[in-house]
Amino acid sequence: MPQYMLLLRDEPAVFAGFSPEEMQKTIQRYGDWRRSLQNRITMGQKLKDGEGRVMRTANSKPVVKDGPFAEAKEVMGGFFVVEAEDYDQAVEVAKTCPHLDFGSIEVRQIERT
Repeated sequence: MPQYMLLLRDEPAVFAGFSPEEMQKTIQRYGDWRRSLQNRITMGQKLKDGEGRVMRTANSKPVVKDGPFAEAKEVMGGFFVVEAEDYDQAVEVAKTCPHLDFGSIEVRQIERT
C-alpha cells in the first residue's frame, strides 16, 4: 500500500503559552489519535524544538548553518507516515489529526524506488 508523510508545521509560539496541564492534554490527544490509527500509521515522531541544520551549496561547497531560523513563520514540528490507498484517503486521515488545531499539515506521497 502507498505511504504518505504527514509533515506537521506550526508556529513556535502556539505551544509556548500552554500550562503543563494543557500540554499534557494535547500530548494525550496525539497519542489517542495515533493509537486509533495504529493499523495505518507506520511511524511518527516529534522533532526537537529550535534545533536542526540547514545545508546549501555555496561556491560548489556544502555550507551548514544552524536552523530552523527564528525568523521563519512556521517550523517543522514533527511527522507521521501513514498507509493509504491514494491522496484522498491520506488527506481524510490527516483531517482527523489533532495538529490541525495548532498548525498545518502537508501530505506527500513517499516514492518507492
